[in-house]
Amino acid sequence: MMELFVSSDQVIRFFAIGYIVIFLPIALWLISLPDSTEILWKLVLLVVSIVAALEGLIFLVFPDLPKKIVNFYLSINFYLWAIPSSLICFLLALFLLARSYIGPIPEITECEPDYPLSVVCVVNNPEDLAVTPDNNFLIVSEFGGIEPLEEMIPGKLSLLDLITEESLPLDISYSKNTWGDGLCIRKSGDLIGPHGIDLVQRDDDLYQLAVVNHIEYESVEMYELLRKGSQWALNWRGCVKAPIESYLNDVSLKSDGSFFVSHMYDREVSITTFLAGALFKYDTGYVLQWNNKEGFSKVVGSEGAMPNGIAFDQSKNLLYINDNLGDKVRVLDLTQNKEISRTFLNSPDNLILKNNSLWVTTLDHEILDTLRCSGMKVCTLPFSIYELNPISLEEKNRFSFKKTIFGLPTVALPIGNKIWIGSFRSDRVAYLNTERK
Repeated sequence: MMELFVSSDQVIRFFAIGYIVIFLPIALWLISLPDSTEILWKLVLLVVSIVAALEGLIFLVFPDLPKKIVNFYLSINFYLWAIPSSLICFLLALFLLARSYIGPIPEITECEPDYPLSVVCVVNNPEDLAVTPDNNFLIVSEFGGIEPLEEMIPGKLSLLDLITEESLPLDISYSKNTWGDGLCIRKSGDLIGPHGIDLVQRDDDLYQLAVVNHIEYESVEMYELLRKGSQWALNWRGCVKAPIESYLNDVSLKSDGSFFVSHMYDREVSITTFLAGALFKYDTGYVLQWNNKEGFSKVVGSEGAMPNGIAFDQSKNLLYINDNLGDKVRVLDLTQNKEISRTFLNSPDNLILKNNSLWVTTLDHEILDTLRCSGMKVCTLPFSIYELNPISLEEKNRFSFKKTIFGLPTVALPIGNKIWIGSFRSDRVAYLNTERK
């Protein structure tokens, strides 16, 4: 029987040719992409592909070089190099998890449309939006900030006229605490730190607006929305103090005045803990429910990595939860006390359940990229808006944006042929006209 013998030089040449054949086309493809130097994983793959192709070329020309490298490596202390090399690789992996976008962020000062987005620059940090019953105005939660990411300052509630695109003061009067827990009192001139909001028509046909508040103490503020001529006004009807350890984000009302509210993480959280949660996706919070008979209780199965936006479908008894740090959207069936659907989206924020669709905004970058936005009024990091099936969470539509006039979105609210978009750091709201070609 004839034995086949393959020399070590032939093996080296075989692998060298393989490196060139595999990695050189990958490098050429990545170079041809318009954003190959702006998305970190593409840049890393580009560098690795070029190095691998060059390595294959060098080994093909100098087949004795691999033997010399191996002999040199065997002649030194293995642990002297293996341990620091492993540590460097581990730190690089963490860096890749925390960073995705490294391209330039343009400084935006103009208030001009940028197809297909239009902007209205009359509000600050419009973190959450609700539409009035006549569909003519937006109630805007002008966000003041949230710890530990930034200093927390007062914000306000305002009206945005959808016809004139002007911001209007939202008149607020004050009455007794009849829609809350009776433990807090508000008066004219009190500051507020609004965050998530929700508006429903109650069983008694009145309109109730709930507002998560961070100023003075953590609470959910209750207002009655009243018609005032051609506009709208608010009458404060009470508030509910949150548990001392809670740090709230979003709220979803039921028609009887009870509600669900997301507890993101404990109030004593540090920036280090927050970033660790972003990297390792461990549970930091949960969803609470409240009624005036039993007070607060934890929703079974609601634990997640920074629960953020929530929405409740009262007709189906379904609770929707966005895990902002966990990169998940979940659906809990509260009748069966179990999760029935989930999908993975990057940093989902607020939720809007409307017209048999679930609307979600996402950040198409990672948490550390946001640090580059310091000092910017508008940070134009890439983002997307998703329209999802409310049961299966399958994607119906997606609108993605980058290098545009808007960024850091929190909420997408469809009204007619427009999708209105809020942001936690911006001097504007944006809208997308879905009928425009």
